[in-house]
Amino acid sequence: MILAGPALVHACGRLLAAVRPGALRLLAGRALQEEAGRIGRPIGVLCAVTAGGLAALQLYGTGDRRLGPLTGFAAALITLCALATVLAAALEARRTREHSTAALVQLGAPASLLRRAVGLRCGTVLVVVLPLTALIAQLAASPLGV
Repeated sequence: MILAGPALVHACGRLLAAVRPGALRLLAGRALQEEAGRIGRPIGVLCAVTAGGLAALQLYGTGDRRLGPLTGFAAALITLCALATVLAAALEARRTREHSTAALVQLGAPASLLRRAVGLRCGTVLVVVLPLTALIAQLAASPLGV
């Protein structure tokens, strides 16, 4: 997932900008394509951590096998670190986009368009990555006895 993250984010951007996009889809798609290298790896790390957690819950969450006393703390710490990495990458991407955002505002683009573009980018990445994460978790747990 870490290696595939940038390609997935770039593919999401390409998907948004394909087939006669309007201003909103084009703005969101091109921004995702440009930011793919910067935010793709942290998103891949977060997906890998989430898939590992889901697989562990499938294997050890029920039945006779129980998780150790520090497992919950360790899982929360790892997940929070991965989430913080994604947020730091998103803030860095926002900082690098400041010049183009200021240019769009000077040209008269409404602020609602910029907010909707951010929402569309986030929604598209989530729609692609969440089912893939669940699938990887299922595939990771299946050979181990679930």
